[in-house]
Amino acid sequence: MEIDSLNVASEQSKRHSYWRFIGIFAVLLIAAELLLYVAGWMQHRLWLFLQSTEIVLVAADLISALANGIFTFLTVAGLFIFIEWRQLRFSEFRTRYRDGLVYSLTALCISMLVQAAEFHLLRFWNVKPLFASDDLAPVLVIFPVLYLLVLGLMEYWLHRALHYYDFLWRFHAIHHQIEDLNAARSYSHFGQDIMYILLITTPLVLLVDAPQQHVMLVTTFYIISNYYMHSDAPALSFPLPFRHIVADNVYHHQHHTIEVRHIGKNYASFFSFFDRIFGTQYMPENGEFPKTGIDGYPPVTSLREYMLRPFGPKA
Repeated sequence: MEIDSLNVASEQSKRHSYWRFIGIFAVLLIAAELLLYVAGWMQHRLWLFLQSTEIVLVAADLISALANGIFTFLTVAGLFIFIEWRQLRFSEFRTRYRDGLVYSLTALCISMLVQAAEFHLLRFWNVKPLFASDDLAPVLVIFPVLYLLVLGLMEYWLHRALHYYDFLWRFHAIHHQIEDLNAARSYSHFGQDIMYILLITTPLVLLVDAPQQHVMLVTTFYIISNYYMHSDAPALSFPLPFRHIVADNVYHHQHHTIEVRHIGKNYASFFSFFDRIFGTQYMPENGEFPKTGIDGYPPVTSLREYMLRPFGPKA
């Protein structure tokens, strides 16, 4: 009888944790959605203002895109930074986040300018997407899921390539040398970000002019997932059953671990089942946040080193 009571209590506790998890992430998604909406509105208003000053079109595009990117980063990443910081009783902010904010903003500014310039050239050359959203009416219901699956698969294989080829690894190592990984200290080298723009963002943009009303939630998932996966807040970890479908912060920390046994594991940046399909999965238990970094390859200590290290000795 006592055992039955314990089992019932355990099941009730699991259900409570599931609903708590769903509630936390529902709030985070709604907050991120609102912030992205505000970012888009601000970008449009800024673009109109710049147009009224008779500034050249390419400059208006660049400035408004950069402002959008900075606002999005500071606010969306800030959602997870706040939760992490709260767990530390609002201490150690400067130690934990200063370098990550500086390097992240540097990479963001450079990559956003490259992306805005590229998109301006595509418009100048009158390059149109292969499919128009209006032509996809019969599949719009499943389009966001298909979009996210294709994006996840492309990212998975590019991520593996970043580890496999020495030239690409030079740039990706900047991301892996980070110790004490967290939502802000999850920066990449701008060279890697530009690769993602050229090899993933651009092909998807040229494939279909994604209808925002149908893919906005997908966009939200994608934008917040990068900051979330690198968060070291145990309160944000998924219950284990969810982790078999979507990668969470515990799952991704195994990819960054300094432990040799986890090298070459957990490449998936959104759907964890891609790792299972391609034989690169390590499924962690709850609360596994191992030490991260690269043995013998210390973190960068200055903006100059951050910019130039990929062009120096190999990690």
